[in-house]
Amino acid sequence: MTKSAKRLLVVDPEVLEMAVSSVGTFFEPLNRIDRAKGGAEHLDAAKSIGRAELLQRYVSLEGKKLLEIGSGFGTNLAAWIKHFGVDGYGLEADGEGFGNSFAASRRLLSDNGIDPSRIIAGFGENLPFEDESFDIVYSANVLEHTQGPQRVLMEAVRVLKPGGILHFEMPNYLSYFEGHYMILQPPILFGGMLPLWVRLYRRDPAFARTLKTGINPRWCRRTLAGVGQAYPIRLLSLGEDVFLERLSNAFSFEKPTVAGKIGKLISLIQLINRRNWIGRIIVALQGHYPIYMTVLRK
Repeated sequence: MTKSAKRLLVVDPEVLEMAVSSVGTFFEPLNRIDRAKGGAEHLDAAKSIGRAELLQRYVSLEGKKLLEIGSGFGTNLAAWIKHFGVDGYGLEADGEGFGNSFAASRRLLSDNGIDPSRIIAGFGENLPFEDESFDIVYSANVLEHTQGPQRVLMEAVRVLKPGGILHFEMPNYLSYFEGHYMILQPPILFGGMLPLWVRLYRRDPAFARTLKTGINPRWCRRTLAGVGQAYPIRLLSLGEDVFLERLSNAFSFEKPTVAGKIGKLISLIQLINRRNWIGRIIVALQGHYPIYMTVLRK
């Protein structure tokens, strides 16, 4: 964890150990990242600040009532409440997945002087909130793990106020990179392809079988068309603009480990990417990474 991140949030050593022993340990054999480093990245408040700055391209955060679906270890919420004045709430499964994220997130909020009850146990498919309750509904790297991603999106729009913003970050399985395993991949064209592919890297395919690898820009547009039959919405972006911007200047990754894994490829692309021609081809093929789905509820 960086020194700047430590200044942004109070992170108790026990909370750090909970992250290392759960998510860090779980992913270590999959992505070959040391568990201590992997666990610490889930508590990196500097990453949360960067996410907030991206979100503020579409909506001011000060005083807004925000729901984060899949709030993990609570890092985003704690950082946004402390540093951006968000009236934030989180939804996290209790006792599921990595087991201790719900307890750890409440501990993180409490250690930073925030009411821990702002994190609520639950699932995105059935949000325990009334219609039109939030100005912003946010989620990052959660949708591909849910049982019903279409239902999650429908529920997210349901609890969004008119004029509110939905902002979901998710992998694009038509892209070149798989962020859970930290490997290069071809576009995933059928459901069983990823488990077969990770075997080439000598990685356990069991986790790959749990991922919703049908998520891509075409899936997003098709699913939002269905949501739009129930609620008036407008798609603002799927993140193509952010991808092109990053590619034309310098690559920017939320996780430093991503840059470390494919650093040589990045340097080569930067060398030959004149006038961002590589980025434009990738976007035309709907292969940009990640997807930032931003939707306005009208």
